[in-house]
Amino acid sequence: MAFALNKNGGGQEKKRSPLAGWLGKKNDQNADEMPAMDVAGGLDRALRNRRAVIEENHHDAQENPVRDALAAIEAALYAIDRVRDILEQACEVALSAKDVDEAGGRALLAESYDELRLSINEALEKIDPRAAVLIGKGQRHIDVTLAGRARYSVSPFRLDVSEKGLDLPPPADAFATYEEIDDILDHLDKALGKADRAAASYCRDAQYLIARMKADLANDAA
Repeated sequence: MAFALNKNGGGQEKKRSPLAGWLGKKNDQNADEMPAMDVAGGLDRALRNRRAVIEENHHDAQENPVRDALAAIEAALYAIDRVRDILEQACEVALSAKDVDEAGGRALLAESYDELRLSINEALEKIDPRAAVLIGKGQRHIDVTLAGRARYSVSPFRLDVSEKGLDLPPPADAFATYEEIDDILDHLDKALGKADRAAASYCRDAQYLIARMKADLANDAA
């Protein structure tokens, strides 16, 4: 199993990029791979550029579908980073349980795992509403109307712990058997993969929409 546990040995861990988990797997050759890019920085610059153009030309602060979609993607990326942090902690707890011989000690670790598991749902309940549209329980596509009749759709990824989301089961037997621990680890590995795929997909969406926004800005300046 490929858990990408990127923890620093000693000292305070630096805050990772919203795409830290995905970038940590950039050596894997798969269809989701794409060049590393500063998505958060690019989003911030694009959003600031759009605001600057509006202010400079004294336009009304009307809703802009591309800008709004980018803001939702940015919020979702930061939320995914938080979810991934929790998943990595849960992996460490479950892996630690494999080294514990006493059933009571494993039961305590099972409680810690379950607390982390449930904290994912709690974290999603507090995220930016724009991010919730993409990764929350009531997620939906964001359809962006571009120039002319063109439309672009940003797909949602449900990331709660339900079967329709990350599919993280509770420790029903309190880690009484190593088979249960292995099953939990397998679910965690798949959950990490889904979080990484979501981040990679939103990275591609952002890359495309930033390019469209830059083209609009160029046209406005012409």
